[in-house]
Amino acid sequence: MKPLFGFREPIDEKRRDEIIEAIASRIEQFGMVVPAIFFLELNKPLSFLGGQALHFVSPFASVLFNTFEDYAYFFDDRKNVELLIQKLESIAAKEEERARQLKAQRKAQKAAKKAEKAGGTMLDEAIKMAAEDKPGQSK
Repeated sequence: MKPLFGFREPIDEKRRDEIIEAIASRIEQFGMVVPAIFFLELNKPLSFLGGQALHFVSPFASVLFNTFEDYAYFFDDRKNVELLIQKLESIAAKEEERARQLKAQRKAQKAAKKAEKAGGTMLDEAIKMAAEDKPGQSK
């Protein structure tokens, strides 16, 4: 039997994961991962109230956005907010690792340029010294 007013049912795990991916990718796109983590951690206790506010506005917002009610159900449960925070933390860790790798690459390039300016590496200098010290050659 179809409900009288056509209310949606709460979201399932698949839809929850889709919402988490959508929100996380959008936050990452704008480069606001760390501020979003702080904001969500700070407001996690209020997530239920936020979800209820979204339910209140959903009859009007559903005209413009089809998935608005799904987001309202998403924020009703604090566990979903915690899952979103964990996803954002993993994205932040990946970004930090990429930054470390980039820094190490730049440092290696800088050291290579410095060695090139100094006349090569220590191995090059050792080969030159060995060539100069060959027996049988006059100086």
